[in-house]
Amino acid sequence: MRMIWVLMGIALGAALSLSLHSAEAGKIVGEESSYAREQGVRQRFFYVASGNGESQVEYICRAFPGTTASSSTANAVWQVQRFTYDSSNRVSTIDFAGVDDAYNQVCDSRVSLTY
Repeated sequence: MRMIWVLMGIALGAALSLSLHSAEAGKIVGEESSYAREQGVRQRFFYVASGNGESQVEYICRAFPGTTASSSTANAVWQVQRFTYDSSNRVSTIDFAGVDDAYNQVCDSRVSLTY
């Protein structure tokens, strides 16, 4: 009888251990709800005027609203992504300005930035 209680205790401990290390949808293991990715990010969308991908998203500029400078698209606090499209209007590439995903670009300069 004692052996059964020991085995049940081990099984219960293993089950509790597994439940403590699971992740919720959209979060990695150990990530707190208040620090979920892209929470509170200010975003600006700019669309393709003509050609491949017409009327599709061409640029996305993101900034953290807690930054004082993020109220203006002329400040270097933005992460800028550029989307390019093939002749079938499908996304063919997604690039970051400055060749990385840093929040140090000027959204107003998105067309002339280096990708």
